[in-house]
Amino acid sequence: MSAATEKVHQFEDYQKKSEVTPENFTDGITDNAHKDMGKIAVIISIMAVVLLVVFFYGLNQNLVGLTSEVKDLQSVRGEVASLNSQMNTVDSRLGELEKMPQRTRNIIMDGIIEEMNQKAGYISQQVSEDDQAKLAKVQELLKDVQSGLQK
Repeated sequence: MSAATEKVHQFEDYQKKSEVTPENFTDGITDNAHKDMGKIAVIISIMAVVLLVVFFYGLNQNLVGLTSEVKDLQSVRGEVASLNSQMNTVDSRLGELEKMPQRTRNIIMDGIIEEMNQKAGYISQQVSEDDQAKLAKVQELLKDVQSGLQK
């Protein structure tokens, strides 16, 4: 035989080895696919568990932060209440300060009237009895005006 001889095989030899029929065409493929799908399912479930742990840890940290912020807000609420009472005090004092110009005028006029009353008393000692009676009436009128200013 020469080196160029062909190797010829019968077609039946190939059919016997593989024996692929339409009924068993997917047998080998599905077995491997089931094994691969099982591995994928295990990997997905492990990843889901890892994600759940990460989300739980993250939410837990957020809840701890929110709890501390709520406690801080409660202390701030107390401070706001005390500031509100202080503002009410300041408002009442401001009302008193708004009345101060009238009070100041009344105090100044009270001092002037007192001074006029003292001068009238001094003058009444220097004049006649008739003029003393008139000055006594003036002093009484000045005392009435002074008592009206003090109200």
